[in-house]
Amino acid sequence: MWTIYSIGFLTILSCIIYNTVRKKKSQVTSKFSILIHLLLKLDKKLVVENGSNDEITLFSSNIRGSIAIFLAQYSGIISVIIESSTIENTSQKKEWIFLDNINQYLIFNHILNDLKNLNNSGFDHQILKRLVDKSNHSIQRIILSNGYSPYNVAQSLFVIAFSEVEKINDFQKISQKGSFEVLFFNCVVALQKSDSKQQNELWDQLFALLIFYLENHNLMNQIKDLEKLLADRLALYGEQIQQIKLDPDYNYNLLYDYFFLRPLSLHSKIKSKVIQTSSLSRTMQSAGFSKIVLVMIADLEEKLPILQSLIF
Repeated sequence: MWTIYSIGFLTILSCIIYNTVRKKKSQVTSKFSILIHLLLKLDKKLVVENGSNDEITLFSSNIRGSIAIFLAQYSGIISVIIESSTIENTSQKKEWIFLDNINQYLIFNHILNDLKNLNNSGFDHQILKRLVDKSNHSIQRIILSNGYSPYNVAQSLFVIAFSEVEKINDFQKISQKGSFEVLFFNCVVALQKSDSKQQNELWDQLFALLIFYLENHNLMNQIKDLEKLLADRLALYGEQIQQIKLDPDYNYNLLYDYFFLRPLSLHSKIKSKVIQTSSLSRTMQSAGFSKIVLVMIADLEEKLPILQSLIF
């Protein structure tokens, strides 16, 4: 699929692109002022605690616990993370990634409806219900759009890839590092279905978006060699996806190992003997993991033709 030389060149170029794009971002508080205003309605005690050109934090606390909302933008996408904790030491975390050209009222509506379905969102149930009802009514006058365009292909692929990560987490709770592995895997799935003439250009941008994800979740300090990790995963997951499609008896132990047991480890440090003797969960051994991976790939590939019809 890609030569070792081209993979190495892509990773170096992506690091340069990532740092260049960060310097050109407009201020998040002005670009997403509507969304920030709407999010502040979730809790009357929410206040803007920290802010910069790149990101902003909303925070509130009371006798029941605390709520933090983190917004971060990068190159055509907006990340929203909501964390809540209670005095009983229970916590909840939910993340969304959207294209930044989506109507901000639609983004808020999506977040509201997801929060409504969480068991312990941390927000007052009555306030949440009232906001959901009002938001559902107001968006009836808004033209629905997925935001795809010829100008944000990589960002669209990234958002589609991220939307499928939750399937793995629903199967078995996954760490933040593991979520990155699944996201990377999904990005490779998406790229393999794109026009081969555009793959190098798209990977430049996708690598930069993946670096943003690592930085946004404070994972960069856990990686000794970023360029090597990115090159390793691109080659590894590309090979594994091809094997999955060609071999009906494909062994999913390697993917399980990277997603759940050794995320962010370099391929050379995980020996095949270790993989075979890892204490894999009984659920995985009963083929539950393989089924969810196949469903995730199928759902990803089903979403892509909509994007491809607009662009390729």
